[in-house]
Amino acid sequence: MAFVRTPIKDVSNNSGSPSTLYTVPTAKTSIVIGCLMANKTATEATINVYIDAKEGAGSDVFLCHTLKVPEYSSVELALGKVVITHDATTGDVIKAYASAASTFDLVISILEGV
Repeated sequence: MAFVRTPIKDVSNNSGSPSTLYTVPTAKTSIVIGCLMANKTATEATINVYIDAKEGAGSDVFLCHTLKVPEYSSVELALGKVVITHDATTGDVIKAYASAASTFDLVISILEGV
């Protein structure tokens, strides 16, 4: 097992091409233990974080959807324990997109290989 920290600067503002935050390694299971999002701008903005589940069409799930974050503020998702996995063929990917370009930085913490 290993702790992994993935910082993402300037989260994408394109829902069709979101920022990839974390991809589960082949044949591994991981646990999301934290996700901190910081709005770096002088205006309120929204952010979306979701699991692109590789289990099949329609299985993607949002961890937060159009979450409003005030100007110059940060929010931490209180995720508890979210298990994400890779079955040696396909794996889960955590992605995010924001309402405006260059608005958010994000850090996700993972316990990998559980």
